[in-house]
Amino acid sequence: MTFSLPEDLAPELYPLAWLVGTWRGYGILTYGETIPEQAVYQEIVFEHDGGPYLRQITTVWTLDATRSEDLDFEVPGLEGATRIAPAQIWSTETAYWRPVGQEQPDADNADTRTPITRLEVVSADPAGQVGVWEGWIQGPRAQIGTQAVGRTRTSAPMTEMTRVVGLVGGDLMWAQDMAAFGQELQSYASGRLGRVEDPDDPATQPGALLPEPAEHPEPPEGPDDGEASR
Repeated sequence: MTFSLPEDLAPELYPLAWLVGTWRGYGILTYGETIPEQAVYQEIVFEHDGGPYLRQITTVWTLDATRSEDLDFEVPGLEGATRIAPAQIWSTETAYWRPVGQEQPDADNADTRTPITRLEVVSADPAGQVGVWEGWIQGPRAQIGTQAVGRTRTSAPMTEMTRVVGLVGGDLMWAQDMAAFGQELQSYASGRLGRVEDPDDPATQPGALLPEPAEHPEPPEGPDDGEASR
């Protein structure tokens, strides 16, 4: 799939340009004994308004297990999204990615020609948690980790998060580790998503390749009042 530089993108964002767009796919949630492993539907949107930052909006849904197909990570992200049916929203998050400078990689780096762009990220979710992240992006790979996590009095006790995002075979692959509920940093979520050229195209909607749900037959009509009284 051909990728073109988004219009009006600030030059500072050129190293992040491959992220821009709408991505849909599937993934896994699990967290020890606290959250049993389950498949999910995911959508991530990276957008810009001409400023030197990207806005990321992430939404994760649980699945309707009665309609969704079983997938493995060999299925392309966008195809996988069309073979599962979301049930209800599990989580949402809004984040801002801001590049803050570049540096040349060390000589022993596998890719010594591509500069490393340093990142600062802030995130917030309606569960009452905010994160301040730092990290880097180099070519089609980014890695960030929280430097501080703030939370409301009633939110889940989370203390640390790390994320890795990469472009593999045209798909957006990502994984997150989390330290929460008194547990050490461990796997929490992962996903494989495909770029959506037209978010309104019915062929790219979740569950597009699934058969329509069976309609329940209407119950037979009973006798009207006049017949019942005879």
